[in-house]
Amino acid sequence: EELRPGAPPRVFSLSKIVEVAAHNMGRIRLVWARVWAVLSDFFAAVGCHENLAVALYGVDALRQLAVKFLERDELANYSFQNDFLRPFCAVIRRSRSPAVRELVIRCCSQMVLARGANIKSGWRSMFMVFTSAAGDQDAGIVRLAFDTIERIVRDHFVLIADAQAATFADAVNCLIAYTNNPHSLDVALNAVAFLRYCALQLAEGGVADVPGPEDDRGGEGEEPGSEPTSPP
Repeated sequence: EELRPGAPPRVFSLSKIVEVAAHNMGRIRLVWARVWAVLSDFFAAVGCHENLAVALYGVDALRQLAVKFLERDELANYSFQNDFLRPFCAVIRRSRSPAVRELVIRCCSQMVLARGANIKSGWRSMFMVFTSAAGDQDAGIVRLAFDTIERIVRDHFVLIADAQAATFADAVNCLIAYTNNPHSLDVALNAVAFLRYCALQLAEGGVADVPGPEDDRGGEGEEPGSEPTSPP
């Protein structure tokens, strides 16, 4: 009711929903997943609200919840992080506001910096966000998103390489999207260089396959791997 189009927007109830979500985040994961199945669509809708102030408030609230959620370790063989971060994908694809889309990129960048070591299945949603940003009409958003991708490959490649093979594939597809970006030749060439680096790591066995039953790591990549050759 408060966010109905055409009416002066109020965010009192929205702020209370954020508080309720934060308070219930400590519940067991399966219960929380049912709660978030409802809230995620709500936050995606708020992030695409026609009122810019409301949309920015919604995205920032989602960021705060996501940072808090990523403090918890991901359970093996589950994808709660991926489910939690999906509203960011919906917002960056559907929002018509460059300011909102830019905030989504900045939020994801902050999460990578603050919680990169804890991200597991969440990488999939992250790369979906950055892949969508590669085709954005705003050159500044493309550049901002690629700067984060560059940081991920340089600083967190070991985490991606030790994750499931699908995560590495998502990273490669994301880089391919930037080779086709319509705004910056520099971004495209750097993306090609990073693709070459990924190919070399794959050829040298620096990328883990999906862990099998014989893998004593339990699929979580807990054993530290050696640092790969520095990316370009």
